[in-house]
Amino acid sequence: MGTFGSFGTVRLGIYAAQKGLDVTGNNITNINTEGYTRQRLNQVSLIPGAADRYFSSYKTRIGQGAVVAGVDQLRDPGLDISYRKAMADVGSANTKLGGLNDLATILDEVGKGDLEQDDGVILSQLNDLRDLINEAITNGVDTYNSLIRESAKSLASLFNSYASKLEQLDKTYQDKLDQEVTEVNNILKNIQELNVAIRNSDIRGDEGLELRDQRNLLLDKLNEYVKVDVKYRMKDIGADTEIEELTITLANDPPHNHTLIQGEYAAQMGVDKANNYNINLYALRGPDGEKKDPNDTDPVGLRDNDLYGSLQSLRELLTEEGEYATNADIAIDADASTKRGIPYYRNALDNLARTFAEEMNKLNDTDLAGSGALFSNSSSGNFTTGITAGNISVSYNWANDIVSIQATADANAPSGDTSQLAKFLDLFNREDIAFDPKNIDANAAGNPYVGSFEDMLLRIQSTLAEDQMTTDAILNNHLVTANDIYVDRESVMGVDLNDEATSLMTYQKAYAAACRLMTTLNTALDSLLAM
Repeated sequence: MGTFGSFGTVRLGIYAAQKGLDVTGNNITNINTEGYTRQRLNQVSLIPGAADRYFSSYKTRIGQGAVVAGVDQLRDPGLDISYRKAMADVGSANTKLGGLNDLATILDEVGKGDLEQDDGVILSQLNDLRDLINEAITNGVDTYNSLIRESAKSLASLFNSYASKLEQLDKTYQDKLDQEVTEVNNILKNIQELNVAIRNSDIRGDEGLELRDQRNLLLDKLNEYVKVDVKYRMKDIGADTEIEELTITLANDPPHNHTLIQGEYAAQMGVDKANNYNINLYALRGPDGEKKDPNDTDPVGLRDNDLYGSLQSLRELLTEEGEYATNADIAIDADASTKRGIPYYRNALDNLARTFAEEMNKLNDTDLAGSGALFSNSSSGNFTTGITAGNISVSYNWANDIVSIQATADANAPSGDTSQLAKFLDLFNREDIAFDPKNIDANAAGNPYVGSFEDMLLRIQSTLAEDQMTTDAILNNHLVTANDIYVDRESVMGVDLNDEATSLMTYQKAYAAACRLMTTLNTALDSLLAM
């Protein structure tokens, strides 16, 4: 390499050092940019040109300087996969716990309180009704019939109130599910647009690193809603050109491989409220709305276990019935009998109200005048079928004194006999009452719970409390795991000021040294020309 070749070597060195300073400065200025990935300058030694066959072996081959080969992002694909899986776990547990906490704000008032173990409002009203029946045994039913009836009205109103609150909560979570599906669709659409932009960058020979940062940020967020697998491959588009193609599939259904994104094609989701809030997946479409494959079925209903993450937890809060699940439900999801959402607690409260009404009506069904149903499914009638917490009411006949609570079932009993009232009183203390899920749904697969009315109330709340504690512990474990992985990932992709300061000094010295070499070569050339 001659004298003028040395100037070329120095020029490349100055250029490489300048680019290194540019990359380092870019890292420092983006230290607080969300999703930014630390960048690194790639440079290689320029290979000396080939010599002819008469090249002298006594000449020395020297490299011709450094060449900037591009800029890379410092990411660990394995940590990305681990972090996104952890975020799917966090999203699932966090949404479930939020739903359980919302249920607790309603149902904590039904049974015992949290702190001082005071009676909940329904339990307190049950005890009030029991005490009035006890006083009627002592002082005469005629005196207390109206008081017992008013207490029963209050109890029915409480059942109605909490059933209404659960219904409102159900509607709230329907809206949340719609909102999350919309958010997922927006994320998929944004990733699709970024894929198109990155594709264009690849064709131009531009790395598009900032576009990839935005896409990685969206992929992190997407995994909170639904767990996905992300794969990259190089696609040949002709003319000796390859571009990167991103494919996103649902991670929880390997046999089906439902695809959400493939290059510039993206799917969308929709909620099928008429079909148990199933999520429908629509066919892959391009930016202009054209199907990737015209033969694709549109839409495809995702199975109960195809989804995982916040989206699935919302679905389960809206659909899972626990012991009220049917064999058909269990055939689809083997864990259906142990998953409990809003429907489970609505059914449990309905079961309590219906069983209570049936037992009270049964005791008041005698051959004596004034006997008949005490509770019905409407205040305007005396129908005893289909009673729920939402519609339980004092019967029309009892409200209008056509029916009264029976003191005795024996027409020949002596005056003042209260043997039937004693059975009413005993009903509140019985611990052998069967609360059968089949009483609510004939197809329910769960076994009856046997206990008292109070036991059933406390079981509803204790079941919820256990679900809360279990989910809270799971969420905390997932958060610890996610935070640990996040720290590890940030140590790779995050910007560290100490490292960047070292890079600044390294590139500054390289730049200064290259400039000094340029000056030295210039001086040497001047000396040569002056001879």
